[in-house]
Amino acid sequence: MKITFLLPHVRLSGGVRALLEYANRLHAMGHETRILLSAEPQKWYRFDKKLKTLGKKSTSLAPDSIDWFDNQVPITRLPCNDSTFVPPADVLIATAWQTAEFSARLPKEAGKRFYFIQHYESLWTREKERAEKTYRLPFQKIVISSWLQQIMADNYQQEADLLVTPVDKNLFFSEEKIWNTPRRVCLLHHDYDWKGYQEGIAAIKRAQSQKRKFDLVVFGEKVKNPCDLFKQAGFEFEYHYRPTGNEVARIFSTCDIYICPSWHEGLGMPAMEAMASGCAVVTTDTGGSRDYAFDKETALVSAPKDIEGLADNLVTVLDDKPLMVRLAENGQKKIMEFNWDKNCQRLLDLFETQ
Repeated sequence: MKITFLLPHVRLSGGVRALLEYANRLHAMGHETRILLSAEPQKWYRFDKKLKTLGKKSTSLAPDSIDWFDNQVPITRLPCNDSTFVPPADVLIATAWQTAEFSARLPKEAGKRFYFIQHYESLWTREKERAEKTYRLPFQKIVISSWLQQIMADNYQQEADLLVTPVDKNLFFSEEKIWNTPRRVCLLHHDYDWKGYQEGIAAIKRAQSQKRKFDLVVFGEKVKNPCDLFKQAGFEFEYHYRPTGNEVARIFSTCDIYICPSWHEGLGMPAMEAMASGCAVVTTDTGGSRDYAFDKETALVSAPKDIEGLADNLVTVLDDKPLMVRLAENGQKKIMEFNWDKNCQRLLDLFETQ
């Protein structure tokens, strides 16, 4: 089967990692899989440059050109978003609202249309109306969380197949958890406000003000020099810039608690990876987290933007080791239920039956 994944970019992100994983696994199963990247945006005042690119060939990247993922699938950057540069296939998978919009203009020879929805993008994109229109396109929808599945049904009267993204169990696991004294609390930094970093820091400071002793560990890809982060927070902490693969797994394995303060998430891979690594998770109700973060069972859950509630849950876990251990064990067991082999076979079944 010829399968084309149309991605907006291959920058480091959980959603991109999941799509690359699917592409690579399908390739290993013997399918002719390719990745196409949307053309880089052109400025209006360089429209002459865009016209000139129409006659140029697409740019082929080496399969291993992604430095943070062991990729084996050919990657091609389109010179412009035009059907001329999209080869025939059996299946074409749009993976973001921009790629869905482009896919709708392509001829049927490009492949049966599927739309892999990994977040409710109209919540945060500047092009809210354009994003919403793509959810009504006559594509077969695939979503990564029950929350997204319900949104498609309630808001757009669209049926969607659910494939909860698994973690990489070869990287994220815990055979024998070692608990730290003082506890190590992990937090993701991101400059998107909806990732809730500011609320996370505020909850951390609230717990500190209640005389709780713990070490904060932050990682992210947006800030190389953490001095500004230290200044904003009012204190210093352990910081890791752009960790990938084994580095992220090592960070999670050496921490006790992962705190997720996001306003919303399509699923929330860092929290899932932390769970798989044996961390107790303290999270907001991100929507996507409802498939694995069950309050007082696999995590402690508070409302989005509720700094007091998030801090109280953090303090609760810090004060109660048996609870921390139980949440960690139950959370890890839940995450291990999601399986890449089953997901890939389900994906192929959808391709063949639609």
